[in-house]
Amino acid sequence: MTRLSLRSVLIHHKTLFKFIPSIDVWRLMMRDHKKRLFSIWVLYMLVLPIALMPSALAWEAGDEVTVFGHTFSEEYWTNSSIFVESGDSNATLTTSYVGVGEFSAFLIAFNEINDNGSEIIVPYQLFGMHYKTPGNKEVFIGAIFAFLLAHNETYGGNDLPDVGNEPAWYVVPVANDNPWPAVTPGVEPIPATKLGENHYRFGMRYTNLPARIVAANESDFATTLIWPILTVLISEIVIQYDISIDDTGQVHAETLYTIGQVRAAMWLGVFPVEPSELLIPSMKITAVHYLSIITSRYTVTRATDGNTIAAPTSTTPLDDDIAIKVGNDDERAFDIGLGREYALVNESTDPWTTASTSETALNTLLGARASDFLLIAWQAPLSVWLFAHMAYGLSAQVRAMYIGPVDLIAHAGTAFHNSQWWYGVTFPEWNGLRIEQDPVYVAYTNLAGLAGGGGFFLLILGVGVVGVIVLVRRR
Repeated sequence: MTRLSLRSVLIHHKTLFKFIPSIDVWRLMMRDHKKRLFSIWVLYMLVLPIALMPSALAWEAGDEVTVFGHTFSEEYWTNSSIFVESGDSNATLTTSYVGVGEFSAFLIAFNEINDNGSEIIVPYQLFGMHYKTPGNKEVFIGAIFAFLLAHNETYGGNDLPDVGNEPAWYVVPVANDNPWPAVTPGVEPIPATKLGENHYRFGMRYTNLPARIVAANESDFATTLIWPILTVLISEIVIQYDISIDDTGQVHAETLYTIGQVRAAMWLGVFPVEPSELLIPSMKITAVHYLSIITSRYTVTRATDGNTIAAPTSTTPLDDDIAIKVGNDDERAFDIGLGREYALVNESTDPWTTASTSETALNTLLGARASDFLLIAWQAPLSVWLFAHMAYGLSAQVRAMYIGPVDLIAHAGTAFHNSQWWYGVTFPEWNGLRIEQDPVYVAYTNLAGLAGGGGFFLLILGVGVVGVIVLVRRR
């Protein structure tokens, strides 16, 4: 590939890809071909779950101790040394758990994957909650990190990502393809801790993670995903889950993100470029999520007025939080507080300085594109496999409804691939600085002693953001 042909591939990304070095691109890209094709970690994330849980069709309460070293009857725990292997590869995982009455929350995350001596760190996490509503409806909610979406605001004047009408890019972590040999990526589990009565926190910390910039348009998606056209270095990602239960039985589960600035950038894995040359004022960043809902009866509504929301087919501004209602009586089971205010922090100063304490985030529903599904396709079989086993171990009702975890997987798998519900939080003021903002999830449970109603099963799988540049918690 010549310099001219490479530019032609990226022609409508000229704002971001405004400098391409003059080199023999094919010679560079074909070097260490196996490493450059970073899909190797995708392969192992698809096969590793086979070794994670017992393969028996049945699953009885208490069997979880053989996998996690703990039971679901304990109040809280963390096991950061769960070892699995497949052929010449192996991995360690961390699982954290909190259980209060009929409410439980859990996190399953990869620490690292080792393939023939090559270490791979991927910030994959599955966070879940299991509880019963005041009307005795059983609910499962899962949150899986997906991606951030950067865009250059050139269309619509709305500060929102109109993918297909303006340049946009995914930010994809690629910790096994590090063009900075002096910098070593790391991972550190944050164990479950009881902060006070009915107040808990656990999470994961990642440091020095490279992330690939991938074109969101379908024609260039595969090229920029496979080849290291542009890679950036993220100083830190800390993702914590703060869980508190109030006297009314509401569970507030806050996802606390700490994600540092882009400390370096590299063209084609060898040519350094200053991040400030790439990040211009017209660029915005959006945290993109999706919901997969498996139930016979549910509605998605606006939280304040209860009006039903239609599934989006394009970018649709949203001026309210989202509520999920379940059953024939439309009982409110789950709210997604998308957040409004955020701060901008400059990591480049010593000490760090706050550039702005009060910026306003924009909430939007997004029409899903083929590249969105392709980017998270590797997560689907892994996530449904893990979640089905957790659900089967936690719920007597699930065990009564399905023959075993394999049966639940067969019924739940489709929803991971075909969600119509994609939503995002856009930060219109960015400039490559650190963003601090905490989205809040509220679960309506029966922990206050309310009861009644018949049995009902709802499995909600909310796939959240893999924050690789900016979505961060307040310091």
